[in-house]
Amino acid sequence: MKETVDLLTAQAVLHNVQFVTNYNEQLPPIFCEPNQLKKVFINLIKNAIEVMPEGGNITITIKKLADRMSISIEDEGCGIPKEIINKLGEPFYTTKDSGTGLGLMVSFRIIAEHKGTIIVESEEGKGTIFRITLPINDNNVAIPK
Repeated sequence: MKETVDLLTAQAVLHNVQFVTNYNEQLPPIFCEPNQLKKVFINLIKNAIEVMPEGGNITITIKKLADRMSISIEDEGCGIPKEIINKLGEPFYTTKDSGTGLGLMVSFRIIAEHKGTIIVESEEGKGTIFRITLPINDNNVAIPK
């Protein structure tokens, strides 16, 4: 996550967006394919930057919950209507003028392949939170290549 935030800091600054990070240095390792998770983080954070044309904060929180790691990416954008939330992750569904609808689909698939989940919480006018949970050090997880 730190690498992803560092990578996207310049883009965030151009859009008047700041990152607020809340994670403990003592987090346990998770069994994953790092480049795949980086793709997910880049996609979600870039989406968050794009939904805040006037700028704002993106809050990234990582914490341990029992046998799982919880990663949340929260923006201060316009929010997502309830009827659209269920369509997120469907192939070719997009709300962007130039979007393909594949970014979230791939992100949802990567997290599922890592035996994790993505839950989207949103309130119109207040922003959106993508909550990812992943197993900690699960030797039974087949890591996608």
